[in-house]
Amino acid sequence: MRVASGSAGPVRRAAADPLVPVLLLAMAAVALAARDSMVLGWAAVGALAGYSLSGSV
Repeated sequence: MRVASGSAGPVRRAAADPLVPVLLLAMAAVALAARDSMVLGWAAVGALAGYSLSGSV
């Protein structure tokens, strides 16, 4: 079966976009910080920083 390059559907392209997990982590960090959950808030911020520094973005 031959597959043309660039034939990924819009759902697959959106799922592979690095913006989606970055936005989810950013929203989690803001939500946890707003609840005054210091440890969980910093954990989400650390996850966001680690993801952005890993070269995935």
